[in-house]
This record gives sequence, structure tokens and C-alpha cells, in this order.
Amino acid sequence: MKALGIYREVQNSPNRESDDALVLKAVMDQLSILKTETTLMTPEDFDHVDVAGYDLIVPMCETYPRLMRLKKIEEETAAVVVNPPDSVLGCYRTRMLDSFARTPGLCYPPTEVRRTTAGTNLHPPSFEAESGWWIKRGDVHNTTTYDVVFARNWKEVDAIRREFESREIKDMAVQRHTDGDLIKFYGVGPGQWFTWFYHDPSTARRLPFEIEDLAAQAEMAAAAVKVEIFGGDAIVTPEEKIFVIDINSWPSFARVRTEASVQIARRL
Repeated sequence: MKALGIYREVQNSPNRESDDALVLKAVMDQLSILKTETTLMTPEDFDHVDVAGYDLIVPMCETYPRLMRLKKIEEETAAVVVNPPDSVLGCYRTRMLDSFARTPGLCYPPTEVRRTTAGTNLHPPSFEAESGWWIKRGDVHNTTTYDVVFARNWKEVDAIRREFESREIKDMAVQRHTDGDLIKFYGVGPGQWFTWFYHDPSTARRLPFEIEDLAAQAEMAAAAVKVEIFGGDAIVTPEEKIFVIDINSWPSFARVRTEASVQIARRL
């Protein structure tokens, strides 16, 4: 079998450039142990290289033109693409939220998607948010520290909206702040492997929850956007409720790279 790995764009790996590259290389090394012929290339190289003849394509790239090229390859050849382009696009925030809304049993904080134009943001959302809102760009996940911004009151939102608009970001998600412990999770599946840790162990209150419930919510979120290699964020509240905040295709797996690379290679 021949496998091609495509690195993530540098601009889509803020503060994670080396971690993203290292996990993909580790997965390719594991595939080599499994007698697979592997090739790694940058997204820029992928733009110009003929990739015919690969049985398996493992892309971390996220830009729309590259995903469209991968989709065409997927449709016209026998190559298996993991995660597939439609699933990566499904992790764009507005699409993700739409998929979440259509998934019974999946819990996530009250959220509205707004255009970044001034006229659509005169009034706050219909739901209450006594502790404030998180304002998030509506397409890709974080590329800078200004892509997800906290607003304590609605008056602060307009400055965030204007900054998004100046960067030609057309949509934003307005999400109620949910008090609790912030958790990062990683998974391969469905049902193969799952792990989690506190985003900041030094400040975590270690509120009680059932790991099985966290895994179930994470896998529902992954299934909603159809990703097999995934990571994300969740909040555990003092009431022991679990809310999924985000789901991502091909995270860095930085803290668990060795174990994750073995599990991902098994899946592939």
C-alpha cells in the first residue's frame, strides 16, 4: 500500500506548527512499520505534484482549494482520504454548529450565528448570558489569538465584529459563556480510542463527571461532522453537565503523540 501525508498550512497551526508536523510524521512512521510505502509533502508541494497512484491520503491541510482538489481525487480514484474533505469542511464553525443542532442528545452551549455586518448585531441573542459571550470567527478554527474573543457585555461585541469584518470574515458565532472546567479531548474512531486532560490543570476545579459521558458526547460531535481522527474542547459544569464547545479534524495530539500515532495508524 502507498500512503501520502500532507502537512497542515503554517497559518492554520498557530503555535502548533511543529506539533502538527510531528504527529503526522509519527503516523507515517507507524504506517511504515506496517509495511506501507509512505510519502510526506507540504501543502504547497501538493498544489503542483501529481498524486496519482496512492491508496491512502492523510491530509492535515484545511484551505478550501486544497480540500476541493482532494475531493476531486477522492471522487475520481480509489484512494481513501482520512479525514475526507467534506468532513474537514464540516468542522468549519458555522457548518459544525448546524450539524450539532441536528444531532439529538449532543449538548453544546446556546449559540447564534451572525453576519459580521453592523445592522445584524444591534441586539444581543435571545438567550441570556449573565457571565458574557464568546465571539468566534465563523469559518476555520483559531488562526490567531483574535479569532475567539470574550465579551463581558454586548457593548464590547461591536469592536470584535468590526475587527472580524476588517479581515473579511463574514460570519461569527455568539456563544454563551459556560462556567466550569475546560477539557481537551482526542479520539480515533468511532469507538477505537479516547483520551482527555484539563486545559489548565493548575486552575481546574476537578468537578466530578463520568468519563463515559464525556467520551459519548465527544463521539456524537465527531459523528455529527463525520471525522474519524478528531480532537475538541468541552466544559464540565458544577452541575456535572458536559457541553461540547468545538470539534476539530486532525488536532496536534501533542501530549499523547506516541500513543495517538499508533492508534491512528491502526485506524488507517
